[in-house]
Amino acid sequence: MEALITAVIGVCGTLCATWLTQRSGARALAAERLNTERLRQIEESTRKEERILDLRRTSYVALNQSARRYFGAINDGLHQLLAERDASELDAQVAELDEVRVQYRACYAEAQMVVPDTVLTVASTVNRELNQAYGILKRLRSRTPREQDNSEQIRTHLDATRGLLHDLRHEMRSDLGVTHLPRSGGEGTPAGLPNGS
Repeated sequence: MEALITAVIGVCGTLCATWLTQRSGARALAAERLNTERLRQIEESTRKEERILDLRRTSYVALNQSARRYFGAINDGLHQLLAERDASELDAQVAELDEVRVQYRACYAEAQMVVPDTVLTVASTVNRELNQAYGILKRLRSRTPREQDNSEQIRTHLDATRGLLHDLRHEMRSDLGVTHLPRSGGEGTPAGLPNGS
């Protein structure tokens, strides 16, 4: 009888050990699968963040460049208006200004879809000032000015835009984690960096 009890205990022990081994293996496999899935999700999230950052960076470069070109074209248009150039020179400048404006508007529209609100708030203000200056310049050129339209109003909008362009660049660079520049070309510009350009 003792031999039988010993045999039954031995068989039960062997079966339990096999079952425990399988269960432990299944748990280890499930944990490994879970860990693998977590790592895959982390890698996918990292790749997504990198794509978004690349998209923002590209959008920021285009917006910065096109806003500055638009600013320069309006400024050039103001100088030509004040210099009272001949009609052919003005027509060429108007065509260039309109082309620059179209490119800027495309960059601004793209930025509206991908940039965070902190950057978009400044970009919107830049956009408003540039478009105000553009509108006055076009009305003065076409000799259909409104009551308060004059070259000084254009200059006022351009002066406001100059500081706003610096603020916009600051917000974009901060969002990208590139640097922390002072706002509006103020004091504390790091040595070797141009102030407000």
